[in-house]
Parts: sequence; C-alpha cells; structure tokens
Amino acid sequence: MNKVNLVIVGTINPNEKEALSYYVEKVGELYQEVSAKNVGKYKVSKSLIGENTPSLVSVMEFNDMDSLQAVFEGAAYQELLPYREKAFSKLEAYIS
Repeated sequence: MNKVNLVIVGTINPNEKEALSYYVEKVGELYQEVSAKNVGKYKVSKSLIGENTPSLVSVMEFNDMDSLQAVFEGAAYQELLPYREKAFSKLEAYIS
C-alpha cells in the first residue's frame, strides 16, 4: 500500500458559512468511509510569498489512490459540488 496525501488550499467565502459547514460535515463523512486521516488543518495568517492569501491549508492522508478516488469520483461527492462552489471563492487540491 502506498499512502497518498491530499493537500487542500482554500479561500473561504465569508458570505456562505452555511454552505461551508454543510460541505465540511459531508466531506468529512466521506473521508471517514475510506479511513482517511487528518494530518493537519491550518489557518493561514499571512502570505510570505505571493499576493493571494488563502484562508486555510488542510492535509489528509489516504491509504492509497483508490481510496482518494472513491471519495472524489463518487456520486455522493458530486452532489456536494454546488456547496463547495458556494463555500469557497478559490479552492485548489494537490495529490502527493
């Protein structure tokens, strides 16, 4: 098994707190279903390099690529996309 890390960098839309809460709750349930582990969640206080300062950085560890794909390619996650779009003004995710 090769562990896979998911690094998420996001800027929260302050006008959509309800969408954010719902999205975070439901995606957390999907993570639990595949036994993904929270490595760390961090609020960004200041940008050192670059002009855009995101709100948060989150790192999740998955047992393998199949587990990660089961979350993000599944129908349950697809139903969360409208909430994700409202909750974040910018969202990026990287696999390592």
